[in-house]
Amino acid sequence: MKASRVLPLVVAAALTASCGDPDPGIRGEPIRIGVIVSLTGGLGTIGPHLAKSAQLAAREVNAAGGLLGGRHVELIIVDDQTEPEVAEVVGGQLVEQGVVGVVGSLASGATLLVQEHTSAAQIPQISCCSTSPDLTNVQPENDRYFFRTVPSDLLQAIVVARQAEENSCERLAILHLNDSYGNPFRDAIEANATVPIVARIAFLPGQGDYTPLLNELAAANPDCVALVAFVEEGARILSGWASLPSPPDVRWIGTDGIKSSSLPTLAGSADFVDGVTGTAPIVEPVTPTFNAYAALYETTYSEPVGIYGGSQYDAMALLLLAIEQAGSEDGTAIRDALFEVSRPDGTSDRAFGPGELGLALQRIRNGAAINYEGAAGPVNFDGFGNVISDYEIWRFDAATRSFVRTSTVSASTLQ
Repeated sequence: MKASRVLPLVVAAALTASCGDPDPGIRGEPIRIGVIVSLTGGLGTIGPHLAKSAQLAAREVNAAGGLLGGRHVELIIVDDQTEPEVAEVVGGQLVEQGVVGVVGSLASGATLLVQEHTSAAQIPQISCCSTSPDLTNVQPENDRYFFRTVPSDLLQAIVVARQAEENSCERLAILHLNDSYGNPFRDAIEANATVPIVARIAFLPGQGDYTPLLNELAAANPDCVALVAFVEEGARILSGWASLPSPPDVRWIGTDGIKSSSLPTLAGSADFVDGVTGTAPIVEPVTPTFNAYAALYETTYSEPVGIYGGSQYDAMALLLLAIEQAGSEDGTAIRDALFEVSRPDGTSDRAFGPGELGLALQRIRNGAAINYEGAAGPVNFDGFGNVISDYEIWRFDAATRSFVRTSTVSASTLQ
């Protein structure tokens, strides 16, 4: 894809994404951070609130005096259109513009391409939402510039496989995106499944007609279907299945990719997704830190928080704290500082969470250690830039048009 097609996206975002001090150059040049989100395409319903969550952390830091002696934080927010090729182009443009770090992208395929640019430039990149196992080994252990505030799908696949077993499935089909999110997820489900797999059916993002795929699925006669998809494709698959003349009675086991408030709307009716179950990392835990983030978000934007919003806030908060901890814009120093601000090593007498970034920055300036405790849960990076979390089993209830958490799975049982 030609760069000229997406260049205006970067320029327009740079003019509107700045927050806080109206004269950011008053104490020196602003500290520029790139934010890659999907504002259009298959994940376009998720991206806008993630952009706001990133801005929320930057506003908080700017209100506390900025970074590195009072320099304003400026976010350059770009739309990758849920297209990996677009993400690759805008990621390269952000690096060329001299950003000191990147938050994003959402889809794993996009993130895999962006990290090639950020790694080569030796600037840190943190994704809130990319869960592909492929991202674990894409850079060397303990010498990497890519991190994420959401766990790898290797853990979630275990939960999906257990759900098939616990629901007495006898004929499991795996219907999955044919990309870096869906293919490793399929492999991991199959590796952990104790239920016979009767079909493995791949589909492309944005596929126009799902009827042949659904007919193939129906012909396999499964009693359970593991659906590894994003919300737009997942909604069309569920509505298409309901429209078949006589589809088999199946239990749908979705993943985090379809757990979005837009699912019933995109499907055309809440009845088409009623009773669909699924799995997801718990990114909205019942904790003081998540409650603090949610209160900040809802007060600032007058709307409820969205999925992975806390993980996005955490990604931006960690990057901002690491810049101050590093004391410079050097990418390697910031990378190393990410471990310092995220790990409870006993040298910090308390944790700092959402709404306390100003206090955490002051402590760093005083030469003391900090431990950031995430809105979405612990963000203690391992050598591969990964975190772990607990998981939930959810069910969509058409009567309330909501996702109901039916049970939880502790991360300690998955390792």
